[in-house]
Amino acid sequence: MAKLMTLIKRSPDVSAEQFRSYWRDIFLPQLRALPLCADSLSRAVHHHVVPKDVRSGEGFTPQDWAGVGCYYFDNHDDPQTLLSTPAFQDLFADTSHIAKATHLLVDEIWMYNRDKSHLPLKMFSFFKRLPRFTRAFAHEYYLTLHADVGASINKNRTVRYIQNHVLQTYRNPDAEYDFDAGPEIWFKSMEIADDLFADAEGMAILSADEERFCDRPYNIFFMTDEQQVFSRDN
Repeated sequence: MAKLMTLIKRSPDVSAEQFRSYWRDIFLPQLRALPLCADSLSRAVHHHVVPKDVRSGEGFTPQDWAGVGCYYFDNHDDPQTLLSTPAFQDLFADTSHIAKATHLLVDEIWMYNRDKSHLPLKMFSFFKRLPRFTRAFAHEYYLTLHADVGASINKNRTVRYIQNHVLQTYRNPDAEYDFDAGPEIWFKSMEIADDLFADAEGMAILSADEERFCDRPYNIFFMTDEQQVFSRDN
């Protein structure tokens, strides 16, 4: 399995609901009609950013992303091939709805799944490593030592957790968004998420560890709802 993540900013004159409809009802069928996707795309999940500041008190810049699409393919090389396909690039040429899109090729690593029920509320984050480190070192630190720090402050407030590791061989042509990794973290409610982010002691411990491997001014965070928009199995 291979995973493509596409971060999208909607055009200024398009409302959140208009973008949701466009992304699902117009963009997705066009994507699925591409020959490579018709053969290899197995699942598509759209995440729409909800109005919520995440860790804004720590000085992180508020984000204007509209959503994150996660697209799963049968073959490892297919997402990279898709990115170089003119027909795929043309899907983003019309800026009437999509003002900006950037893409990441990732390995999806499941950390835990404590609740298999539908959990639509999910936080995304993406980070860049400190310049003195390799991507491989940042991935290893993130997967082990940083995950342990996160677990120590969690207090069972998150119930499902994925790490997305950008492929070693991939570099985003848009250097501003050449991220190295980031989590998908599910919550049962916004109140539980608020409780975690309001834990000043816990957030201080997490931030101190982030400084050991992240170029923190580039960290981005946002909360989303989750909608599976295509599955070959359904």
